Amino acid sequence: MERHLSMREKILMIFFAVVTLIVIAFIVINSVFWNMYYIRRNQRELMDTYQTLAELVKDENTTNRQIAEVIISAKTGQNISFALQGYSDWEFVMPTREYMSLHDQDFLMERLQANLILGSTENVRILEKTADYTLQRVEVPESGDRYLECYGYMMDPSGQRRSFILSMPLEKIIAGSVVSNQYFIMASLAILAVGMIAISVITVNMTKPIYQLSDISKRMSHMDFSARYTGKQKDELGVLGNNMNEMSSQLERTFLQLKLANETLQKDIREKEQVDEMRKDFISNVSHELKTPIALIQGYAEGLRELRDDPDSMDYYIDVIIDESDKMNRMVKKLTTLNQLEFGNETMDISDFDIMDMIRGIVSASARLREERHAEVTVEGPESLMVSGDEFRIEEVLNNYYSNAFNHLAEPNRIRIFCSDLGPLVRISVKNTGANIPEEDLDKIWIKFYKVDKARTRAYGGSGIGLSIVKAIMDAHKQECGVYNEPDGVVFWFEMRKAEQNGSDHG
Repeated sequence: MERHLSMREKILMIFFAVVTLIVIAFIVINSVFWNMYYIRRNQRELMDTYQTLAELVKDENTTNRQIAEVIISAKTGQNISFALQGYSDWEFVMPTREYMSLHDQDFLMERLQANLILGSTENVRILEKTADYTLQRVEVPESGDRYLECYGYMMDPSGQRRSFILSMPLEKIIAGSVVSNQYFIMASLAILAVGMIAISVITVNMTKPIYQLSDISKRMSHMDFSARYTGKQKDELGVLGNNMNEMSSQLERTFLQLKLANETLQKDIREKEQVDEMRKDFISNVSHELKTPIALIQGYAEGLRELRDDPDSMDYYIDVIIDESDKMNRMVKKLTTLNQLEFGNETMDISDFDIMDMIRGIVSASARLREERHAEVTVEGPESLMVSGDEFRIEEVLNNYYSNAFNHLAEPNRIRIFCSDLGPLVRISVKNTGANIPEEDLDKIWIKFYKVDKARTRAYGGSGIGLSIVKAIMDAHKQECGVYNEPDGVVFWFEMRKAEQNGSDHG
């Protein structure tokens, strides 16, 4: 995978390239043009010295001291040597002799003779030539040294022409240029090294907020809006960081709103799907439950046409039709009751009543059924227990639990109704001996038309609506109901508020 340079690396490379190009440019310029510049500068100084001395020599008021000051200044300042011909042919005037060594005098005499008498042009480059002077660069063959020379004639106060020579050695200038170049290269490398360190530190400090902003934007792209920019800059990066923080906060709020809206929408969709599913199940279950009695009624009604001469069979057929019609009527009433309870259309008539008296009345009314099933029914609880609720609906709950206990009763055919004190509440439980309800079905038995054992439910005429009505009644009372298995049977229970805890709610 191709690796891309980071911003820090790019800045460092650009800085290094720019500084390196500048250093190289300076070295080239210094090497190529420095000598030229320096020689031209010394050439101007040499000619300035010539002009000054020419004026002094021509002036009759000039003293030897004035000439001496110029010669000393030129010698000490620019390393310029000056010689002026005396009254004899090749004798220098006194100021010239006093401020130069014999070696310099001999050298200047030789150069003046070489230029004026011999007219030597070997290793000579004439830079400027007039009637009064000649300016040239020369390399002395004997030593190989290079000089800048100005020679010619100066007029003295009497109008006599006197030969002169000004000489400036170039070797020190050229050597100084080499040293200058070397120093410049070393200084440039040092500056480059220091600059690289400095730019590295500066780049890190400059790009640190950029990397932080990049990380924040990356986390935002993954729906993480918790990151915040912490930089304290007051520049454009600081403004950008604050704007990103504000954007992140706004996106977080918007995302949460969208999430809540989506959850609400998903909930509505699930509820709609559940309603649709319940509607389908309801239609299917009602159709299924009504199909059998309708078929029986239709069949026995058609059979009556053929039994006009058999009164006994007609009575039997009529009894079947009446019985099946009664079942259909009871189921429709239960569905109507359940619908009213689930949609809050049924008003609870809250009052205080004795739940123990109600239990004993239900058990007493089932004497014939107990005998038929050889069932042993026991009631455990106080003599009297006042609770608060809708007496008619609570009796329906008890009847439902009690009839279920009989419908699923098995050896040793025992039914036990008992009460448990829960402080402000009381729990009424109905237990029968028999087969357990499968654990996966315990939470489903409260659903309309749900049947654990469809064949057995059909045998005793159950519709699968009774427990749904129980759940709806207890929800209307804002109380709990439930079921659990025991080793020898099943226990159904519901809870009620004690009357003394809710006197203000009595209706």
